[in-house]
Amino acid sequence: MGDTVSSLLFQPPPPTKLKEEKIIWITTKNGMRIPAFYICYRCIGGHDISRSLTLSELEQSNPASGITMLYSHANAEDLGSIYPWCKYLSKMLRVNIFAYDYTGYGMAYEQGPPAEEHCNADIEAAYRFIRNKLHVAASNIVLYGRSLGSGPSCHLAAGMSQDEGEDPVGGVILHAPFMSVFRIVLDTGCTIAGDKFPNIDLAPMIDSPVMIVHGTADQIVPFYHAEKLHAALKPKSKAKPLYIEGMSHNNVHSKVRPLFIERLQDYLEEHVQPFIDDSKNSYSCIPVKVVLPSQKQI
Repeated sequence: MGDTVSSLLFQPPPPTKLKEEKIIWITTKNGMRIPAFYICYRCIGGHDISRSLTLSELEQSNPASGITMLYSHANAEDLGSIYPWCKYLSKMLRVNIFAYDYTGYGMAYEQGPPAEEHCNADIEAAYRFIRNKLHVAASNIVLYGRSLGSGPSCHLAAGMSQDEGEDPVGGVILHAPFMSVFRIVLDTGCTIAGDKFPNIDLAPMIDSPVMIVHGTADQIVPFYHAEKLHAALKPKSKAKPLYIEGMSHNNVHSKVRPLFIERLQDYLEEHVQPFIDDSKNSYSCIPVKVVLPSQKQI
């Protein structure tokens, strides 16, 4: 039953590619090798600059300053397809972004079939890379999970909140999240055997401020999932949700993007920015030639 659910749940698209030098490879606790990319934001000379860094550039930089968003993408996406959107978010929200592919997706398609346990191990590996390799404080990290990505994001946020040896992440943004996979089709009222990504059970365990974004016209994940997830959060973890009238599941249309960006900026400024650790803030994240907006960017 579990394998059948996984085969229906996970729908990796035909792999897309990024330039190899922009890929950062990380290894999960399950022994899988998955790709990631890092987009660095800085305001230099009055210009907002967001660009991806190679591993060698990243190793020479100081990525510990500012907010780093750990982005978990939706189903039927991979790193190549989300890169333009992540670069847009980085520039508009003024954050660094670390995004990764799930086992079985994109350039990790040969690593094995996707599975819930792999997705959870994947985000854990990405988080450990940010914390241990890049030395980013937990308070500076915001998890962003879109649709399928809400599953591993809730898993990690709850885990960091419940582990006495860890600090909670600085924030969590859940975009078009679901209560659990089975509940997308039928609200069973409880988590039953074989269900995947029981976000509704993990939500009360999260100590970080959580913002939920959902469209009222979502035909894939019903809108009430967002309302019930918000209600399940601890009072201290409830940030103001963003429910966008008429928005569907798969994208944020240009007409609603100004509202979308404004509300995410408000969330970061109120719930994350005042508490970030900027003790290592030397603003040297871009150690090489700065590419101004008038020049070609990657």
